[in-house]
Amino acid sequence: MTDLATRITDAASGFMGRKVGRRGLLQRAAVAASALAVVPLDFALKPGTAYGAICGCANQDCDCGASCCDGYTEFCCTLTGQNACPTGTIMGGWWKADGSGLCVRNGADGPRYYMDCNGVAAAPCGPSGVTPATNTCSCGCAGGDCGNRWNCCTAFRYGQCNQQVPCLGPIMCRVVSCVPPWAIDGTCTTAVATDNFTAGHDSGCLHTTAGTFQIPGSLPAMVSGGFWHRGIDRVEASDRGLLPYQFGEPGDIPVFGDWNNDGWTSPGVVRGNVWMLSNEQGDGPVEASFTFGLPGDIPVVGDWTGSGWSMPGMVRGNTWFLRTSYTSGAPDITFQFGEPGDTPVVGDWNGNGIHTPGMVRGGTQWFLRNSLDSGPADISFEYGIPGDIPVVGDWNADGIWSPGVVRNHRQWLIRNQLSAGAPDLIFSWDRGPAVNDAARFLTWHSVKPR
Repeated sequence: MTDLATRITDAASGFMGRKVGRRGLLQRAAVAASALAVVPLDFALKPGTAYGAICGCANQDCDCGASCCDGYTEFCCTLTGQNACPTGTIMGGWWKADGSGLCVRNGADGPRYYMDCNGVAAAPCGPSGVTPATNTCSCGCAGGDCGNRWNCCTAFRYGQCNQQVPCLGPIMCRVVSCVPPWAIDGTCTTAVATDNFTAGHDSGCLHTTAGTFQIPGSLPAMVSGGFWHRGIDRVEASDRGLLPYQFGEPGDIPVFGDWNNDGWTSPGVVRGNVWMLSNEQGDGPVEASFTFGLPGDIPVVGDWTGSGWSMPGMVRGNTWFLRTSYTSGAPDITFQFGEPGDTPVVGDWNGNGIHTPGMVRGGTQWFLRNSLDSGPADISFEYGIPGDIPVVGDWNADGIWSPGVVRNHRQWLIRNQLSAGAPDLIFSWDRGPAVNDAARFLTWHSVKPR
């Protein structure tokens, strides 16, 4: 039995070394343990991978050429209609596939990410961190259909996500996305596993509305000293966020916008009256640079035409100057709104897809207008207390932007209505030593097909 286990471990580690590149010994051992748990003799005696070691068809009467028999797990959207981990599961790990042609960004084909949703473990497990025992589901072809891949059959864990959970059950289903796993679940690390063989694994349900990944509503962001910090949810925690990255220099005024209409908000900075924009979420290059406005103007960003593209604007006193291209030149739209000394905000206050101006006076009085021209406020109310920093966002993803404030540099109080009243949600998002009087608070979002 010792020789058999050794051969299985060697086979698994050899497979993983060839197939996924940079992998650690523990991950390789996990594959071996998974193979042992599910198909011990077949994995040892037949060529192939730990996933496709056996034409067992989940113990159902299916032809060996059926999808249920290829050794892979079914997509979650097939089971539930939603491209998300179902209730009773958590993300256990992920791999990527290059060359799918389904995650094109900026004209380049990017990776597609496959994320395992493991069931909750029903029994203790060994060093592999996974057990075939679960009370969540039972092994079979998904929906009892040989045309679907199996679910709850593979006791396996890549291990980059939820490492604080020592033991998981088998994989119920998989989520597929062009969005990196660590942007969906903040417990996931960026340790790479690759299996390009799966680049063609697809399903019609991944291309419906339910198959579109949307981070739920606007999320907190902060820029301090040129470092950009982004939160991944709205919870009372200091460590829930993506790794910070650097763009621009201390003293630049940061702005977030969707500069290429790909669904991501990415960074930009204004230095004096020079705008520098990037389409990358990291230490990327400046991809558009132009002059607009005058030094001392207050930069604003919005979709002034409903096109999906974020465009530059400047506020000087109570005069708004907006431009509809990423080039130097005169404003395309000019109007007056608010009073000098007000704090400008921009949002879609009526859900028509066009961003329009707002002004916050004294940190408490909000004045919003639904058109890009001079005139009085269409909506006014009080929210916050003096000293609060105003922020705006589509907090509940209903298409209508609403107010929020940051209090004492860490407490976010957000409201889902354009009216006076109590916050709908309060959370603290603390970036530790990065928070100081020079920190600027913004919101970011992502809506991107996966």
